[in-house]
Amino acid sequence: MSDGEEPDSGRRAGMGLPVQPPKPGTAMSIFVLLVGLGIVGVGAYSYVSDSAALENSVEVSAEITDTSIEAVESSRGRTAYVPVVTFQYRFQGTDYTSDGIYPGDTQPQYGERAVAASRLSDYTVGERVTAYVDPDAPGQAFLEPSRSGLPIGAIIVGVLVCLVAGIGLYQARRQARARELR
Repeated sequence: MSDGEEPDSGRRAGMGLPVQPPKPGTAMSIFVLLVGLGIVGVGAYSYVSDSAALENSVEVSAEITDTSIEAVESSRGRTAYVPVVTFQYRFQGTDYTSDGIYPGDTQPQYGERAVAASRLSDYTVGERVTAYVDPDAPGQAFLEPSRSGLPIGAIIVGVLVCLVAGIGLYQARRQARARELR
């Protein structure tokens, strides 16, 4: 500007084209792609782990000892509610206590306390229920012989993040080609 140049007034210098906001760069798109692949990997690992627990599990009799709702902080500072069902069981002569509704370490979270409470309505303290034990991890029994849906959700979110990154990479490459042609 010291040479008498005028400031850019919203148009590309000398071309009469509107100034467009910058598109995501290649580095940022690659970073987003890696994050997406990481999310897919975690979801896939959880899915395979849950599948193994479901395939190998054996039924045992269990007694519900406690039910509660745990408030946890979720994304964006919101509160989520996790239904917790604690139960005792005996497997191969040893007594265990667990609180897993579904196989795996991740349990579903609900945005409303009432929804979490309705999930607990299936379980009453003192009730005898069937629990499922993976012989390879006898201390981590669960009550529902199905997946929670969280691994599939993680895979879907990861794929969507990868698609966004792919679009960003495509746009960055297209911009680079346009610059080369000028």
